[in-house]
Amino acid sequence: MGQSYAIFGAGPGGLYTAWRLLAGGMLQPGDTLKLYEWGTYDFDGTGDNRQPAGRICSHHYLDEDSATYIEIGGMRFIEWSGEQYEPGTNDQKPAKGHRLVTKTIHEVGLYPDVVDFLTTDDPLYYLRGEHFYEQDLKSNGGSVTAPYNTPGNNEAPPNDLFTHISDLITGTNVLNFRSQQCRFYADGTLPGTFNSFVYNPGDTASNVGYWNVFYDQAGGEGFSYAADGGGYNSNVINWNAANAAVYNGEFAPGGAFKTIAGGYSRLFVELYRKALEAAGTDVSFELHQGTRLHSIWMEGDAIKFRLADRSDPYKPTGDTALEADVAFLAMPPNAVDIVAQATRFDPTPGRTDFLNEAGVANYLGSVIEQPSYKVAMFFETCWWENSKYPPKLEAQIDTPDGKKTTTKSVFGPTITDLPLRQVYYFGDNALPGDQGKPVYGLLASYDDMRNVGFWRGLELSVEERRETAIPRDLQPLEGGRKASEQMERMLLLQLAKLHYGDPNAANEIPAPLSTVFMDWGLNPFGAGYHAWGAHYDIADVMQQVRAPARLAGVEGAKVYLIGSAFSNDQAWVEGAFCTAESVLVDCLGMSPLIDTSVYPLICGGSG
Repeated sequence: MGQSYAIFGAGPGGLYTAWRLLAGGMLQPGDTLKLYEWGTYDFDGTGDNRQPAGRICSHHYLDEDSATYIEIGGMRFIEWSGEQYEPGTNDQKPAKGHRLVTKTIHEVGLYPDVVDFLTTDDPLYYLRGEHFYEQDLKSNGGSVTAPYNTPGNNEAPPNDLFTHISDLITGTNVLNFRSQQCRFYADGTLPGTFNSFVYNPGDTASNVGYWNVFYDQAGGEGFSYAADGGGYNSNVINWNAANAAVYNGEFAPGGAFKTIAGGYSRLFVELYRKALEAAGTDVSFELHQGTRLHSIWMEGDAIKFRLADRSDPYKPTGDTALEADVAFLAMPPNAVDIVAQATRFDPTPGRTDFLNEAGVANYLGSVIEQPSYKVAMFFETCWWENSKYPPKLEAQIDTPDGKKTTTKSVFGPTITDLPLRQVYYFGDNALPGDQGKPVYGLLASYDDMRNVGFWRGLELSVEERRETAIPRDLQPLEGGRKASEQMERMLLLQLAKLHYGDPNAANEIPAPLSTVFMDWGLNPFGAGYHAWGAHYDIADVMQQVRAPARLAGVEGAKVYLIGSAFSNDQAWVEGAFCTAESVLVDCLGMSPLIDTSVYPLICGGSG
C-alpha cells in the first residue's frame, strides 16, 4: 500500500506543496494525496465562487474572469532576474527578488503574462488636512514641509525616517544577504553608537519593540509622521525591531513590483491544474473543498485527525479519526489556533496533543496577527485623473541598456491619514478580447489594523441587524461582499477630501458601478498579514515550528506547518513558498527548486 499525504489548506503554501510533491516526483504510483480546503475556490473559471487562493483574491467586475479586476488580497511580487548576484557588485549583493515565486511562474508557463505593478516615485499625500506630492518636499528641492512637528524629518519623505531608524538599529552590520540578516535576527545587538535613555548599546535588537525604539529615537511626532505617511499601520507596531529594521525598506516609492495579467489568482489556478496533470493516473490526487481540519494529534507515531464540513465547521464529521503518513498544515496562525482549540478538548486517550504543548504554543505565539481591509470600487470613468489633486501615475524605470524611461504601468499609491489610508488605481486592466465596455477599477481603501473597525462598522446597512456573530462570519472564504450604501457614501466622502480637498465634491464623483469589501481580520485567516514579535529568536522559531509534533517531543513525526507567517517573507507569497520548500528539501529529501547557496529558504538552514 502506498503512502498517504494530507494537505490542509489550498492557499499558496498548500497548492505549491501539492504541485511540488506531484511534479517533483516525490509521490510514487499507489500514493495518495488529499488536499482539504475550508473554502470553495473557483479553479474552473465558472465565476460561481471566489478566486483562489488563501489571502490572494483577484476580484473581477461582474465575476467575469477577463473583465477589469482589483486585487482585494495580496497584489504583487518582486521579480528575480535569475542571477545569483546583482551585476557590478563583485558578488557582494545578492540579486533582488522573490526567487521561488519567479521560478514557479516560469515553471507553470505564466511568465509571458507577467506585467508591471509599479508604484509611483511621486506619491500624493493628504495628511492632517494638507495635500502635497513627495517631490515637493524640501529635501527634494521643493518648498513643502510635512505638517508634523519633527524638525528635519518633516522636510523629507516618511521612508527616509524609516531608513534612519533602521540604520540606528543595525549600525555598521552588513545585511545584504539573507544569511547575514538571519544572524542579526538571532543575536544582533544595538550598536555602540546607539544613544538612548531607555536602551543601551549591546542590547539584543530582537528583544526590543519597534514602536518602543521608534518613539525613543524620533518622538511622538516623528512616529506619527512615519505611521501616517508610511501608509501601513502594521509597519510601526511593536514588533521585532531586528526584523523591522530589515523589512521596512521593501515599500519605498518607486518599487518595481510585478503581477500577472488578468489577476494574481491565475498563478494558483495554474498550480492546481499542473498538480492535476502531474498526478496522472498513477497517483490519486483529490481536492476536497468545503472541508476543514477540525482537530489533529499523534497516537504513537501515527498522525490522526478529524474533519468538519463547512455547513457546520465546528463539529467533527464521523466518529472515527482519519490517518495520514505525512500531513501539512498549510494555514495561518489563526486557523491553526482554531484547530488547537478543538484538539484540546478531544477525549481520545493516549494521544499527544502537540499543538497545545507549551513550547509549541509559545512558538505559535511568536507572530503578531495584523488585520487588514480592502474596498474595491468600479467606475465608468477614471475620474481621479481629472481631479484637483490627481495621482501621478508615472515612474522612471531603468531600461536594459542602462538608460531611464517613463512608464505608465503605475498603480499608486496615494497615502492619507483618513481611514482610507492607501488608494491604488487599477484602471481598465481587462484582458484583450474582453467584450464589455471599459470599466475602471479603484482600490479605494487599503487599510490595516487601526482603521479596520471603522470600515467593519459600515458593512451592514442602517436597516440591518447582525444575524451572524463576527467570529462565525467567514466572509474571506466567500470573496468580495457587496458594500452597504453607507459604506459606499463614506468612501465617496473621503475620496472627495483626498482628490478635491472638499467633502462637498462627493456629489461630483460618478456613482460607482460596484463596490465590494474584503475583511481579512475575520475567520479563518484572522489577519491580512503577520509580523514577528519581539523577544523571540525568530531564526530558531522558523526552524522548529515547521515540525510542531517534533518540537513537542514526538521524534520522526511527519507533521509540518507551512505558510508565510513563520518565514523571512511575511505578507508575501514568497514566504509561503519558502517555508513549504524548506520542508520538502530538509525533511522529505527533495532537491531544491532553486539554488539556495546565497538564498536560504528560511533562517538556520535550507541552504
